Amino acid sequence: MKWLKFGQRVKARQQTLQLVSLLSRWCQVREDLIFAFEKCQSSGLEDPMQQAVADLLVRVRGGLPVDQALDLMQKSIEHENFRDLITAIRFNFRHRGDLPALLEQLETQLHRIEAEYERRRLSNARDFGLTLLILLLVPLMILGRLLINPSLGIMFLANPIGIALLPVSFLTYLSAWIYILFIQRRITG
Repeated sequence: MKWLKFGQRVKARQQTLQLVSLLSRWCQVREDLIFAFEKCQSSGLEDPMQQAVADLLVRVRGGLPVDQALDLMQKSIEHENFRDLITAIRFNFRHRGDLPALLEQLETQLHRIEAEYERRRLSNARDFGLTLLILLLVPLMILGRLLINPSLGIMFLANPIGIALLPVSFLTYLSAWIYILFIQRRITG
């Protein structure tokens, strides 16, 4: 379930970026928010963003004030970038700001955020790979040491403290695997 939630967050983030880009382009053609949303609806957005835009247009055409329709649209998709976008559009609409300039700045900001997510994803993948390599090398290093110096194995097996340390060492190694997998899961979802 967490993987599904993570995938939905990525999809919402990317769809928000796509929506901002489309709104920015159409507002440069004609500085009309509703016109821009109408053009976005026919520009190939995917659900749930497509449905949110369609609902907004139905509400506005039905007579609901744009401010209230934007408020309802904001509640339809739970993502911080989308909430920020709709809040900025509502504020701009209420105070009659420069909508194309706002959307252009938001598009630039969301592109930077997306680039940072990609940079972090690559960095985390590299770090995770290095950690796995280290964890895989531990048993090989121990085996190599035991093959090179067999008296080390005798020292562990002949001594009661050595016998007690073997399961402790194994549990510590196993907990390292569990911990790294737990951390990776928390990072990705």
